[in-house]
Amino acid sequence: MKSLITCAGLAAVGMVNLDAQPIGEPSLSKPWSVSAKLRGFYDSNYNTVPDSGTIYTKKDSFGFSVAPSVGVNFFRDQTTLSLRYDFDLRWYESRKDDELDMYHAGTLDLAHSFNERYRLELHDTFAYTDEPMVGEGQAATFVRTKGNNLRNYAGIGLVGSFTEYWGFRVGYENTLYDYEEKGPGSRSALLDRLEHKATVDLRRVLQPTTTALLGYSFGYTAYTADERLALGSTLMSDYRDYLSHFAFAGLNHEFNPQFDTQIRVGAQIADFKNAHDDHVRPYADAALGYRYAEGSRLQVGVKSGFVSTDIALDQSYSGVTLATDSTTFYVGLSHRITERLTAQARGQWQMLQYIGQGIGYNDEWDNYYAADASLIYQINQNLAVDAGYLYDKLDSDIPIRAYTRHRAYIGLRATY
Repeated sequence: MKSLITCAGLAAVGMVNLDAQPIGEPSLSKPWSVSAKLRGFYDSNYNTVPDSGTIYTKKDSFGFSVAPSVGVNFFRDQTTLSLRYDFDLRWYESRKDDELDMYHAGTLDLAHSFNERYRLELHDTFAYTDEPMVGEGQAATFVRTKGNNLRNYAGIGLVGSFTEYWGFRVGYENTLYDYEEKGPGSRSALLDRLEHKATVDLRRVLQPTTTALLGYSFGYTAYTADERLALGSTLMSDYRDYLSHFAFAGLNHEFNPQFDTQIRVGAQIADFKNAHDDHVRPYADAALGYRYAEGSRLQVGVKSGFVSTDIALDQSYSGVTLATDSTTFYVGLSHRITERLTAQARGQWQMLQYIGQGIGYNDEWDNYYAADASLIYQINQNLAVDAGYLYDKLDSDIPIRAYTRHRAYIGLRATY
């Protein structure tokens, strides 16, 4: 499966299907279910070649994809467990030497209530793929590379209440990234890492629909490849290891049963211990959801923080880039036009400023834009037709990096 992979796009900020249980996805309410999507597609730039300044040629292709899924759910008085497996096979008509991309993903969700005051939550998502969604939170790379790649995200949290008004949450999460491409300056050298984050917050119920909180998170990003950042450089992957400290205040508020918001704002300090450098930035993670009609929902949000990057050294080795200061704005809309027809649209703008030491590419900017729109027509309870269009554009101050990509598809969804 030596083929090209790309990053998450809209999924990088955690956006999912906006309707509660779309056809083509395993059911969350039944003990088990199976589903599948069969689509024909067109991709104008599947190898994400820059728009100018390169000897490589943009390549487009028609193709088809087959994406089956299976889900299993266990329900007990105090415990719920959901397991899911997804597979996606994509065939590209114009890629004669390497026609197939494959995607495998497994998901586990567990929730257990010890009593009315204490609840344990566990989540794990594993992906092994030619074309993975490599971003958890915000994307670290927007360009394609070769090889099979692994990503695993795991999180556990304990939510409890001391009294009727005071409560807490303690949680830990980690994400493992392991790219196949090895050697100096490779994807492994630049992006293989293990990200840890531990969080504790204190919560105060102000009203039945309003909860305020104050919290702290400690993070540690450890690069694991033990490779040089570039051929001819003496700097190793772990030169970019860093510790993070988050201090934040938050608010969960439900204006009414259709309108809710979650807000976290504060500050993040990144301590690049091997580089003897540190940076401070504002921190924000906020989302607002509005279900304005049956089957229709609007979601907007913003997420910011320090994010790893596939950029490290410029050609002159005049400085090293340690990370990016990233802010992502996103919006999603699902609108039921008729009983059977639903329109969906999503958009994302991610701004990244490179930070580091020396001249290099530090203080340069990337702007990544992604948008998609689709129509879903429900034929019956188990079958639907869908068609959609996706747009990706990367603007960059770094030479030979910016690109544009268009994709379109039409197909069938089925769930049983």
